[in-house]
Parts: sequence; structure tokens; C-alpha cells
Amino acid sequence: MITLLEELVLLAVNDDGGMAFTAGSPSFGRAVAGACLVELSEAGRIDADLSAVRLVSSAPTGSAAADRVLAELAAGEPAAAEVWVQRLQEIVPELVRLALRMLVERGVLEQTEARFLWVLRARRYPVIDGREQKEAKLRIVSSLLGDEVPTPHDTALVGLACAGGLLQGFLSNAEIARLQDRINLVGGIDLFVKGVESAIRTEAAIRAQAYMIPMV
Repeated sequence: MITLLEELVLLAVNDDGGMAFTAGSPSFGRAVAGACLVELSEAGRIDADLSAVRLVSSAPTGSAAADRVLAELAAGEPAAAEVWVQRLQEIVPELVRLALRMLVERGVLEQTEARFLWVLRARRYPVIDGREQKEAKLRIVSSLLGDEVPTPHDTALVGLACAGGLLQGFLSNAEIARLQDRINLVGGIDLFVKGVESAIRTEAAIRAQAYMIPMV
């Protein structure tokens, strides 16, 4: 199955093979880190509460990107999810490259020089290991327009896509505003998504404070 990190990266791939401008934003980087933490939690490698993320097992998961983050966690001290989202920013470009490489190996994308084009032009996932998975954009829209509780994976997907500025790639500002309550309800559940949101707010506050320092 396509991982949460891979789905975030796919949301940042434009139909012409270029990367969306949001993929260069700090918010996208924090969403990438959050996706890896969610994957490690789902795989039983880490446990977390409001105070700290703790290592449970350092056994490889089989995902190169998740295992890269796992190595960082094993080498560091326990800290809150927000802190780990910040710590992992240095390796975000590497994580994105690993995700793109895996998507090419899976037959989802094909690399043409510096561009990554969908193999199935209608932005559909190929059947992997005999299982079909609906494309991320369709699942996000379904989660936001419906009234059912999404799966934990899709809950994290909605929250991280929103925090990373990826919803703007396929929803208008008016649609996002109209669906904001549903976005908050669906995407605000996961602990690591909350950590990403907190890290983004902290960074914005620091930047705002720097802007207010008077010139001398």
C-alpha cells in the first residue's frame, strides 16, 4: 500500500510533473516529518503522549524514509511530538527523495529528468500486492464531504495535507473556508498532526517576533 508520506508527496506533484510551490515551504516539511512519525506509530515502533515520543522498537519497518526517521529517534532523547517535528527538518529533503524513489519503484511515478509523471495519467494508483487503493485527493474530498468517521490513516492524511498547505492544490480558498469546520473535526484528531500544527504556529510566532524588532 502507498504510505502516508508517499501520499503527501504525491499531493505535491503537479499534473505536468513539476512540484507544487508549497513543497518548498516549511509547513510542508513539517507535514513530511509528521507523516513519518504517524507511520512509525502505526508500525508499533514509537509510542507518544502529550509529553513525549518514546522509542518502543528500533526494528526496521521496511520503509527507507520511516527507518531513516527511526534512526534519528533512536539516537535522540525523548521529546514532545512538536520538538521532534522541528528536529527532523534537516533530513526532510532526504525523506522526500526517498519517497519519490519508492513511488518510482512501485510504478506510481516515472522520472523524466527533473520531473515525475504519473504512470497512470488519471492520477490513479496501480494495484499493488493485489490491493487497490483510492487516490489521496479522492479520499480527502470524500472524508470532508461525508459525515462518516474516516480511518486513522485518512484522518492523519487530511490533517497533514491541511497543515502542509496541500489542500490549495485541488480545493479553492472558498471551498476550504466552507469546509473548515469539517477539516478541523476530521484532521485535528491525530497527536502527531497536532504536533505539526504546534510546530508551525511556534515557527510563525518566532518569525512574527523577529519582524517586530526595531531597526537600530
